[in-house]
Amino acid sequence: METNDRRNVNVNEQGQAIVLLVFGMIVLLGMAGLAIDGGNLYTQRRRGQNAVDNAALAYALAINQATTTGQADAQSVLSNNGYVDGQNSVQITIISPPSGYDNSYIEVVMTQTVPTALIHLVYSGPAVYSVRATAHGVAGRAPQAGYALVALSNCLTQGGNNVAVTGGGNSGGINVHNGDIFLNTPETNTQPCAIKSPTSQNNTGITVDSGFIISSVGAYDYSGVSNVTNPVQTNANGGTPIADPLASLPEPQCTSNGVFSGGMYQPGRYGGYGQLVMGPGTYAPGIYCITGNISISGNDGIVGNGVVFYFINGGMKFTGNAGLTITAPTESNCLGTFGLPTASCTYVGMAIFLARNNTSTVEVRGNGGSAVTGTIYAMSGVVQARGGGATPGETSVVGQVIGARVYGDGNGSFDITYEEDKIYHIPPSLQLVK
Repeated sequence: METNDRRNVNVNEQGQAIVLLVFGMIVLLGMAGLAIDGGNLYTQRRRGQNAVDNAALAYALAINQATTTGQADAQSVLSNNGYVDGQNSVQITIISPPSGYDNSYIEVVMTQTVPTALIHLVYSGPAVYSVRATAHGVAGRAPQAGYALVALSNCLTQGGNNVAVTGGGNSGGINVHNGDIFLNTPETNTQPCAIKSPTSQNNTGITVDSGFIISSVGAYDYSGVSNVTNPVQTNANGGTPIADPLASLPEPQCTSNGVFSGGMYQPGRYGGYGQLVMGPGTYAPGIYCITGNISISGNDGIVGNGVVFYFINGGMKFTGNAGLTITAPTESNCLGTFGLPTASCTYVGMAIFLARNNTSTVEVRGNGGSAVTGTIYAMSGVVQARGGGATPGETSVVGQVIGARVYGDGNGSFDITYEEDKIYHIPPSLQLVK
């Protein structure tokens, strides 16, 4: 009897061992599956993420270059990496633009079911990963494209006028050609202050060519105001003033003091303690960082090709018959490495740059010729044309003027001719957002 009891106990223990062995094998299979299939899923997900990142950037690059091949470019990148929508359990969605973004953004979403080696023995669900990438591509562009004159001040809060003619007896005026005028003041019908029109006899007015407009953030359309092209188109930008259109552009830097050498002024720092003061003459290509005021008189003048005049503080004034004839750097005569604030190649198309907190006045005067070719940028300053003769276009800019206020003073008209290929352009940008 005792022997049979022992036999029964051994049989029961053997059954329990089998159950434990089965559970142990399941655990081991699960751990092996997790290690093998989980590792494979992680690797496939990382590979898929790299593919959608590159696809989104390829699409954004097409936006950056202003082409229409973005969709095909993104699909080509995915295909070259082995991902085609509808094949091998891959689902791809390309969204342009994604929700909450503008047309300069693109999103690529991809989901794939990955085959498993072991995990399916203990887990019945699919091994799926999902990845997404959002990229941003902006083409190179002119700031406030199409506007020859952009007057940024708010005359309601800062006083003065955006555009005004303060003198002139024969032909004084501000006349814009081949482009528009933008007024950034949210003026009302009861408080117009953006434009002060000329009242002198025989003035040329504040005008734009036929087919172009004066556009205002404000509500006053200047209908019936003499010597102004009207009506002004109101409520630009939804009635909201724009921010600095060149906020992303770094202020120039000079690494050494300027010198007069070889019969001309050389790039560098001028006007500060121990530094040469700029005067009449010829200026070599490059960046000129200027402290204090420049005053040119008599029949003297400043001539420069491929130059950037950067006013840290102070401004420029001409008296008598003195004049200014300068052109901004171009791709062919700029210096240095693009992107560096010490390189004039960073400022192609920029002729005069006032530091953003510089409220001084820069006068441009051409004595019947083109005073400036390129962009004049004075975020907080005044750009003023002066002329003593009776010739329309005595002072002219070929390019673009962006300033807090733009004034004409004197008998000669201030002519601004918009030419987009001669002005500063915001460079293209490409960014993987997430």
